[in-house]
Amino acid sequence: MKLFLLLISIFYCSNAFPAQKDSIAPRPVVQYDTIREVEPVVFDSAKLEDYRQLKAFDYLNEIEKDSWWTRFKKWLDMKYQQFLNWLFGEYQANSILTFLLKLLPYLIIIAILGFIVWLFIRLNPGASFLGEMEQPGVIFNEEEEIIQKADISGLIEEAIARGDYRLAVRYYYLRLLKQLDSNGIINYEYQKTNADYLAEIKENELQNSVRRIIRLYNFIWYGNFEVSAGDFNRVQENFNKINATLKSYTHD
Repeated sequence: MKLFLLLISIFYCSNAFPAQKDSIAPRPVVQYDTIREVEPVVFDSAKLEDYRQLKAFDYLNEIEKDSWWTRFKKWLDMKYQQFLNWLFGEYQANSILTFLLKLLPYLIIIAILGFIVWLFIRLNPGASFLGEMEQPGVIFNEEEEIIQKADISGLIEEAIARGDYRLAVRYYYLRLLKQLDSNGIINYEYQKTNADYLAEIKENELQNSVRRIIRLYNFIWYGNFEVSAGDFNRVQENFNKINATLKSYTHD
């Protein structure tokens, strides 16, 4: 037993002292710079000054000041936060209330826009732009209104009864255009000229009769010519002749 303990003691003692390093191990070689003279770097002062003037080399960044709009938004946000603190008191930053309060301005904006749209729909005199739009009727000017809808023969009689022969000549002329259009001889359009209507009339005799009527009408209506009862009777004969011709006229 004593011999066994002695062997164990010798084993531990041998491990307690590390082995000595080999004295002949290679050492790292250190290389030194052999150049003794070092030339200093010389900078061109003129070029340096040119670089200083360039904005691209200006590294002294100034702190950009907030614009009035940015300051206004910050002030508005501060007042909004103060109002929320007054209204709801202190609240935790990670609470659901915080999320709702951040969402509140957007909900208010949406509500305002919705109210404006609703108000526009209610006050709009026309039909709602979201609903079915009623198709507007055709808008005629005075001449088209007479030709399309009026009782021209009745208007002629009224003008003659008042002694307004000039106006009666105009009604006779409009009735002639209506008759020519109804018989398919011309295609009445307000923007057309008398020359256009004459070009559409294919028969020479009818074209000459209409040309004579147009000459009388232009002289009386556009020339502000005062028409006496005798003058009107002679003009009326021309209209009656062409009216009789058109009544018996059959357009092939």
